[in-house]
Order: sequence, then C-alpha cells, then structure tokens
Amino acid sequence: MGVHMLLYWLAADGAGRREAYDALAAAILCLGSSASCRWTAAAAVLRQAQQRGADDLPSARAAGGAEQHSLHRVTLSDEPGQLFLLSRSAKQVLQAGPDMQTFLDRATQLKQRGALQLEGMQYTVGDFRISLARAVQAPQQNFLGLSVDLGYLPLDDAALAAPLLQDLAEVLQEAAEAASGRLQRLEDAATAGFQLPPQFSPRHRAVQYTQLMSRLQEQAS
Repeated sequence: MGVHMLLYWLAADGAGRREAYDALAAAILCLGSSASCRWTAAAAVLRQAQQRGADDLPSARAAGGAEQHSLHRVTLSDEPGQLFLLSRSAKQVLQAGPDMQTFLDRATQLKQRGALQLEGMQYTVGDFRISLARAVQAPQQNFLGLSVDLGYLPLDDAALAAPLLQDLAEVLQEAAEAASGRLQRLEDAATAGFQLPPQFSPRHRAVQYTQLMSRLQEQAS
C-alpha cells in the first residue's frame, strides 16, 4: 500500500475553494497522471448514547470524559472492505472487515455524533498515487476544506519515502499558493503513541484521517 503523507488546504482571506481545487487538479495532471478514478473517505465519531448527557457538560469535556467513551470510525475507498476503529484514549487501532459495520449498525449504545466526508479523484503518477478531495461536515454538508493524500507505493518505510513525498508536496504547494492558499502537512506526530506496526500500514492512514477531521473542524470554528 506504500507510505502516505496527508495535507490539507489553508485558505488566505478571500481565496476561492473551487479555484484551489481546480489549480491542484491541473497541477496533478501536469505531472503526467496516467489514470484517475473517483475516491471517497469518511471519518466519524461514535459515542455511547447513555453517556451523552454527562459528556456534553463542559466539566466532562474538559476532563476528557467524552473522548473516553468514544470511538472513531474511518473508511477509505482505496482500502475496500476495510473498516478502522480507533480509540484515541487507549491509543489503539482495530482493522476489521465489513461485518464490523453490521455490528455497529446494530449496536444501539453507539451513536454517530459527527462525521467528515471526503469526495474527489484519485490519480496515478508513476509510482505515486494522489487523492484530491473536498471535505464537508456531515450531515450539514458544510464545506471544511480540501485534502491531498500523497502515496508512494513501492516503499513501506516512512523515513525512506519522506523525501520523495516532500518533493511532490512542494510541487503542489506552488499550485496552492497560486490560488491564494497553502497546503499544510499533517505532522508525523499525529500517529505518535498509537499502537501501530513499525512499517507504514493502513492503520497509520486511519489515524491520519481522524487527525485531519480534528484539524479541519478547528479551522472552521
């Protein structure tokens, strides 16, 4: 699956989101994209229904009470049939098949309390895979920003792949700046503390997307 670097778009005052998306898409095509397909991803917060009243109190939120009783669910269209559940308090990531979603649908004690939806295109450029997407908050469909997922497929060692991904990110950064914005990299520290394998894996990506959800919501607030 390779190593992935996740970036999100920061807009300058008055910058147009459509112009930024179009500029980034054009830059990717100029790199010599050989194929493209529709790409989607989603991240959602699941909380225990019986804890809602207590967790909504400011004192409980300040103490991290809501986080202790919540899970994050992540799905990626380029990881078909896989569902990821994360506990940020326990720093654990579970990778499961579609049967887990059936279980969650029946688990009445878990309710979705917020979601990030991403939809866009995935491009193949040599050994790189680039996913460019618009991010909205569900169910309100409020625009939150743009995301760019850069993947280098031949390697699963993040340290070795980092210079190659950074070079690609700098090319796309020029396109973002031309559209009066910039791309912000999600820090590697986003996955720190989680119980993850030493080589980059789909579970690393799942953690990245939960962090992206938090960053975009903070940016919009």
